[in-house]
Amino acid sequence: MGLKSFKESFQLNKTQWLLALTGTYCVVAVMMNILCVKPLGFGTVLTWMDGGLFISWLVFLIANVITEVYGKLTAKLVAGIATIVAFCISIVAALEVYIPTLPEYAEQNEHFKYIFNNGPRTIISSAIAFYLGNLVNVHIIDRLKKIAIRHNNDNGFRFTFRAVVSTILGQFVDNALFEILAFAPIGLSAFEMQWKDIATIVLIGTPIETAIEAFFVPLITIPFSKYLQKKE
Repeated sequence: MGLKSFKESFQLNKTQWLLALTGTYCVVAVMMNILCVKPLGFGTVLTWMDGGLFISWLVFLIANVITEVYGKLTAKLVAGIATIVAFCISIVAALEVYIPTLPEYAEQNEHFKYIFNNGPRTIISSAIAFYLGNLVNVHIIDRLKKIAIRHNNDNGFRFTFRAVVSTILGQFVDNALFEILAFAPIGLSAFEMQWKDIATIVLIGTPIETAIEAFFVPLITIPFSKYLQKKE
């Protein structure tokens, strides 16, 4: 097979790209639930963010691309699919905690329990926060896009502006809902956090995530969206 044929075999059409983006979206959603177990303090007395926030900006970047190229309804459908996938994986992982293991793997099993022993509170909170945060993101970027088109002024600046604004509001809703519903110190679950840590995760983590995505908007989001818009 020549180089040209090899490259052609990896050429995706617009629908195939949507499937690839949906799959990536779902994987990141699942990993966010796993990584959120790790609080990040960076040597300070406050918890700045949980580990899931390091990759959650990818979800919003992909959602922005899907909204721009495929429309609001498709983006909402993809968010719903990812929410269901992440929810089901969390349920399976929580159930596996109670399946017996061999004695020689007892220590490994204890570590598994610590990571995946997400009770109903954490699992339900994650699904609610993830879906509503992404709905906010999709709704805002779609509304700002329609305003820009109506004024015949949909340029790169407008694209960057709506991507950043939608992300910071969507991330804030996602982070605030999840941290409060899942970890508020109200005596409903074994693993809870102090209010000061919840506040720093939301107020510091959200701008960090938004800054990361804003950096990639001109590098990935805009050129990739334009590339997909030209596909059949």
